[in-house]
Amino acid sequence: MPWRNGPGFIQELLLLFGTAGVVAMGMIAKIAAEVRDGKRDKFLSAKLWLEFPAVLVMTLVATGINVWFGLDGWVGNAVAVVCGWSGPRAIDAMIGAIADRVRGGR
Repeated sequence: MPWRNGPGFIQELLLLFGTAGVVAMGMIAKIAAEVRDGKRDKFLSAKLWLEFPAVLVMTLVATGINVWFGLDGWVGNAVAVVCGWSGPRAIDAMIGAIADRVRGGR
Protein backbone atom coordinates (compact mmCIF):
# COMPACT_ATOMS: atom_id res chain seq x y z
CA MET A 1 0.00 0.00 0.00
CA PRO A 2 1.47 3.34 -1.00
CA TRP A 3 0.53 5.17 2.22
CA ARG A 4 2.74 2.77 4.21
CA ASN A 5 5.83 3.90 2.33
CA GLY A 6 5.14 7.61 2.73
CA PRO A 7 6.72 9.97 5.23
CA GLY A 8 6.14 9.53 8.95
CA PHE A 9 3.77 12.49 9.02
CA ILE A 10 1.22 10.69 6.84
CA GLN A 11 1.36 7.61 9.04
CA GLU A 12 0.95 9.71 12.18
CA LEU A 13 -2.01 11.53 10.62
CA LEU A 14 -3.67 8.23 9.68
CA LEU A 15 -3.10 6.96 13.22
CA LEU A 16 -4.67 10.13 14.63
CA PHE A 17 -7.76 9.77 12.42
CA GLY A 18 -8.04 6.10 13.30
CA THR A 19 -7.84 6.83 17.02
CA ALA A 20 -10.36 9.67 16.65
CA GLY A 21 -12.75 7.27 14.91
CA VAL A 22 -12.45 4.73 17.70
CA VAL A 23 -12.94 7.40 20.38
CA ALA A 24 -16.01 8.63 18.46
CA MET A 25 -17.41 5.08 18.50
CA GLY A 26 -17.08 4.99 22.29
CA MET A 27 -18.75 8.39 22.53
CA ILE A 28 -21.59 7.26 20.24
CA ALA A 29 -22.16 4.18 22.39
CA LYS A 30 -22.34 6.40 25.49
CA ILE A 31 -24.81 8.80 23.86
CA ALA A 32 -26.98 5.90 22.67
CA ALA A 33 -27.03 4.52 26.23
CA GLU A 34 -28.04 7.96 27.56
CA VAL A 35 -30.90 8.15 25.05
CA ARG A 36 -32.03 4.65 26.03
CA ASP A 37 -31.92 5.51 29.75
CA GLY A 38 -33.84 8.76 29.21
CA LYS A 39 -30.98 11.09 30.12
CA ARG A 40 -31.16 12.63 26.62
CA ASP A 41 -34.24 13.40 24.58
CA LYS A 42 -32.86 12.24 21.23
CA PHE A 43 -29.58 11.27 19.63
CA LEU A 44 -29.35 14.01 16.98
CA SER A 45 -29.70 17.28 18.86
CA ALA A 46 -27.88 20.56 19.31
CA LYS A 47 -26.17 19.05 22.36
CA LEU A 48 -24.36 16.63 20.02
CA TRP A 49 -22.21 19.52 18.70
CA LEU A 50 -20.77 19.94 22.19
CA GLU A 51 -19.39 16.39 22.02
CA PHE A 52 -16.95 17.16 19.16
CA PRO A 53 -14.43 19.04 21.34
CA ALA A 54 -14.67 16.18 23.84
CA VAL A 55 -13.84 13.69 21.07
CA LEU A 56 -10.77 15.74 20.16
CA VAL A 57 -9.59 15.96 23.77
CA MET A 58 -10.19 12.28 24.44
CA THR A 59 -8.35 11.38 21.22
CA LEU A 60 -5.32 13.24 22.51
CA VAL A 61 -5.65 11.60 25.94
CA ALA A 62 -5.97 8.12 24.38
CA THR A 63 -2.99 8.78 22.12
CA GLY A 64 -0.94 9.93 25.10
CA ILE A 65 -1.85 6.83 27.11
CA ASN A 66 -1.05 4.56 24.17
CA VAL A 67 2.33 6.20 23.61
CA TRP A 68 3.18 6.25 27.33
CA PHE A 69 2.51 2.52 27.77
CA GLY A 70 3.62 1.52 24.26
CA LEU A 71 0.20 0.10 23.36
CA ASP A 72 -0.84 -0.63 19.80
CA GLY A 73 -3.37 -2.70 17.92
CA TRP A 74 -6.43 -3.97 19.73
CA VAL A 75 -5.24 -2.89 23.17
CA GLY A 76 -4.67 0.68 21.96
CA ASN A 77 -8.13 0.70 20.39
CA ALA A 78 -9.66 -0.58 23.63
CA VAL A 79 -8.04 2.28 25.55
CA ALA A 80 -9.43 4.74 22.99
CA VAL A 81 -12.97 3.32 23.28
CA VAL A 82 -12.80 3.53 27.08
CA CYS A 83 -11.62 7.15 26.81
CA GLY A 84 -14.48 7.94 24.44
CA TRP A 85 -17.03 6.25 26.70
CA SER A 86 -15.85 7.82 29.93
CA GLY A 87 -15.34 11.33 28.56
CA PRO A 88 -13.30 14.20 29.96
CA ARG A 89 -15.23 14.55 33.22
CA ALA A 90 -14.54 10.96 34.28
CA ILE A 91 -10.85 11.27 33.38
CA ASP A 92 -10.65 14.48 35.44
CA ALA A 93 -12.26 12.73 38.41
CA MET A 94 -9.82 9.80 38.16
CA ILE A 95 -6.78 12.07 37.90
CA GLY A 96 -8.04 14.12 40.84
CA ALA A 97 -8.52 10.98 42.97
CA ILE A 98 -5.03 9.75 42.10
CA ALA A 99 -3.53 13.16 42.88
CA ASP A 100 -5.31 13.26 46.26
CA ARG A 101 -4.01 9.81 47.10
CA VAL A 102 -0.45 10.73 46.10
CA ARG A 103 -0.56 13.95 48.14
CA GLY A 104 -2.03 12.09 51.12
CA GLY A 105 -5.26 14.05 51.08
CA ARG A 106 -8.80 12.89 51.56
